[in-house]
Amino acid sequence: MSGQDGVHFDESQIDLSATVTRLNRIRAGARARLANSELTRAFLASALRMMEEQFSGGAEARSDEDAIPLAFLSRPRLVKRTQDDYPELDATQAKFRDRWAGHQDFLGDFISYALALRHYRVWASSAGWAEELVAPDADFAAAVHKFAFHGIRLLVDLPAYRLRLLALASADRETAGSVVRQSYDYTAQAMLGLFEQWVERFDFALRPGVNPEQFVILLLAVAEGLGERLLAGLDESVLDTELETSLLGTATLALFTGLADPGDGLTIEQAANARVQEFGDTHS
Repeated sequence: MSGQDGVHFDESQIDLSATVTRLNRIRAGARARLANSELTRAFLASALRMMEEQFSGGAEARSDEDAIPLAFLSRPRLVKRTQDDYPELDATQAKFRDRWAGHQDFLGDFISYALALRHYRVWASSAGWAEELVAPDADFAAAVHKFAFHGIRLLVDLPAYRLRLLALASADRETAGSVVRQSYDYTAQAMLGLFEQWVERFDFALRPGVNPEQFVILLLAVAEGLGERLLAGLDESVLDTELETSLLGTATLALFTGLADPGDGLTIEQAANARVQEFGDTHS
């Protein structure tokens, strides 16, 4: 499939052996082969389509039981949908149960799959925007705004983002919590990689007392908060679609400007006190 700006990625080539791990197989090699089999991928892909329809409002009316997170992914519905989507694979409930002994096992693997796919899509689509941030002749501020604008739009457009918000409310809280923690770790590592490119390109250091991990945590916390506000439909100017700017871009530039050490060696607290003192001297 193609992502935003025409970026193409083949999701069928993703190795699922480390993502789909709750399969009904004892040996690691057998689990890995089954995780990457056509029918396993088909069950998961059909479940993802059902989720996309559910979260986009395109699904048919459901019963009250579907107020429970992920209840619409019942085994009979999913098998029927997989039969419709992939008639050549002969999907059956027996083959589903051969893979996942319990439905919570499937839901755990599905959450892992959907979130892993989310990361793959986001970072495959944003690779070109990230390159602009370190281009020798780039307008750095404009590139940050572009990266943040398209990035946050892509994040909130993905049904998997909504799934992450729902995951901790699922029946298997321990499984969901573990997957969401992995999700945060993966995203943080990807952002740290981008941050390292910034450091290499512009040769800067952060103020004493602030490390790259903390910078990334702050940035991702702002992104998550703004993403949730967008999903809530609040009447706020988080995005400017005409200028392709966003509050996330503004926050990123503010964090960079405030936390990058200009050479004075001050901590952020010392720098804040010095700035307030300057304001006081100016108006005295």
